[in-house]
Amino acid sequence: MVEERRKYFRISAQLPIKLFGEEADFITQSINLSCGGLYCEVDDYIPVMTRLKILMLLPQGKRSRKIECEGIVVRVEPEHPQTRLNHYRVAIFFNRMKRSDRAKIAEYVKKHKTCLPPQQR
Repeated sequence: MVEERRKYFRISAQLPIKLFGEEADFITQSINLSCGGLYCEVDDYIPVMTRLKILMLLPQGKRSRKIECEGIVVRVEPEHPQTRLNHYRVAIFFNRMKRSDRAKIAEYVKKHKTCLPPQQR
């Protein structure tokens, strides 16, 4: 059995995300989310270690809470751009975030943690 190394609990979450990079910007949605980062899908390859500015919206009733932070791409699947697939799954680690925004994400994750199957909790 593989030991879980994650510091933060994660949930499945399809939240609107905008990623701002030096080469391009992306509008997408998250696949999963934790206080430590997010996983999403984009149409163009983003190299590992790319720094991104991130804007995401957390639903709160009929309104949304805006979260702005910075992150670093830590994993890209598939990792080889020559495969010519039209999408890539990207894991992003949050490296700069206000404490208040991390608290908002923690509250959202705690409220929605039943979204994941038991083996992923």
